[in-house]
Amino acid sequence: MTERRISNMLAIIVLHALRIVCSPDYLWGLIPGAVFFLIFMISPRSLGAGDVKRVALLGLCIGLERVVVVLLVMCIFVFLYQGGRKLLSMDAQPTVPLAPFLTLGLLGIVVGL
Repeated sequence: MTERRISNMLAIIVLHALRIVCSPDYLWGLIPGAVFFLIFMISPRSLGAGDVKRVALLGLCIGLERVVVVLLVMCIFVFLYQGGRKLLSMDAQPTVPLAPFLTLGLLGIVVGL
């Protein structure tokens, strides 16, 4: 079985420290990361730990409102991906790595979708 790892724990810790000192308002961005963490703890096969770390890091970087928009755009891209697989008579994947779709969601808000 292939493991896909996103090793960015040090970046999260450093960013936590910087955000607490410089701008505590961005700590609200941790709420989606906390929700993802709870989902991961309840059902570890539903999300990867890297997805949880990435959402927490995004929340600290861009704040609560923007990370919610990123997650919405991510869901749209996952829906389109799975729907496209279905239309092409492929089986829908039971698990989808969210990191590429999170990146697309982030690019979507940067570009201004």
